[in-house]
Amino acid sequence: MEGAENQEQMMQLQILGQEAQELEKQLQMIEQHISDLTKLNEGLDELENSKEKEIYANIGKGIFVPAEIKGKELIVEVGNKNLVKKTIPETKQVIGNEMEKLVAAKSEVMNRVEMLQTEMQNVMSTAQPTEKNSENSEE
Repeated sequence: MEGAENQEQMMQLQILGQEAQELEKQLQMIEQHISDLTKLNEGLDELENSKEKEIYANIGKGIFVPAEIKGKELIVEVGNKNLVKKTIPETKQVIGNEMEKLVAAKSEVMNRVEMLQTEMQNVMSTAQPTEKNSENSEE
């Protein structure tokens, strides 16, 4: 009977451990996205305060092309490949809203990780008395 209980507890711990690993991956992705949005905000600040008429625009994978700034109105994707014109402050507001959602999601994931850790500790603590009893009965 005790062996079956131990096996069940080990399986429970493995499942909880796998879930914790997945949540850690989610946390890393959220933190990376927050970092990217922070850099984007900084870039918008530079653009907004710049008097330069030419910049190097990143076209992807570290490739830049010289570009002339004709205005400070931006074209922003707002979902489903829909593009709208926005000012820099409006764009920064969109980014701020997205960051708020990410911070809330990060908090939820961190709370779930804490709950999993508590659950794992509970499983381990219930397994320990069983192990001690089996050690005492062997003597």
